Amino acid sequence: MIPIAEQADGTFLAFQHGEQVKINGQDELDEFVKRQGNIGFYPAVMPESEYQRLRANPDEQAALFKRLVLDRVREWAEFAAGKLAGTEIPLVALPGNDDFEEIDEILTQAAHFDFHEMQVCEFKGGYQMLYCGGSTPTPWDTEREYTEEQYVKRFAELLPQVGDMSRCIFNVHVPPFGTALDACPKLDKNLQVVYQMGLPAQVHAGCQTLIDIIKEHQPLLGLHGHIHEGRAKINIGKTICINPGSVYPEGILQGALITLRDGQVTQANLMQG
Repeated sequence: MIPIAEQADGTFLAFQHGEQVKINGQDELDEFVKRQGNIGFYPAVMPESEYQRLRANPDEQAALFKRLVLDRVREWAEFAAGKLAGTEIPLVALPGNDDFEEIDEILTQAAHFDFHEMQVCEFKGGYQMLYCGGSTPTPWDTEREYTEEQYVKRFAELLPQVGDMSRCIFNVHVPPFGTALDACPKLDKNLQVVYQMGLPAQVHAGCQTLIDIIKEHQPLLGLHGHIHEGRAKINIGKTICINPGSVYPEGILQGALITLRDGQVTQANLMQG
């Protein structure tokens, strides 16, 4: 969240990357708000008095942040509905580790969204999709984090619902452990990157339970996220696993174009735009 405080002289003050930014007039304000929203932040314009009040109240800061996030999700849902109107294209989604529980109802009710969590559902072309959101524990103690023991139980609930593993797509937010998909910088107790020999030290932050299951059951495809730095396409046995990564603070969308035909992955390319 980026609070923007209106001053008595009609200007606005905000903090960006730890530095104060002065904004002159409505046009500059509109441009600043749009730019911050486009790169994934949540600007909130308010009087200086409200800013000072919120500074002293962490609970109200958290409530405002959640409200801004949920409003943004509703905006995305409306945007998607406009783009997909008149088509039969579904927008498949599941929750990540830092997605508030309240988004589930928003996306379940949204037009064109095919939102699921902890389900195995039929997918076009005679495939099934296994949905498992959240992640293993992070330094940020986010909304939906699960231990390896909990993942064992989650997959024990899901796997019996799969009819044909060779035609099943694992839509699992956390990537498999010990791969290019879950490699990320090591952080110290202050959440600062640890360097070794002048380079960021690397750790793996995926799910061991998941890679064990993929090795044993060999689903057709694994779709993963969570680790923004883990942009890669790999094979785990016969299973193709993809993490498109994320560089949203730079205003760049990363994804993957995947083609399924006759029970096979005929194309799987990382994309950026």
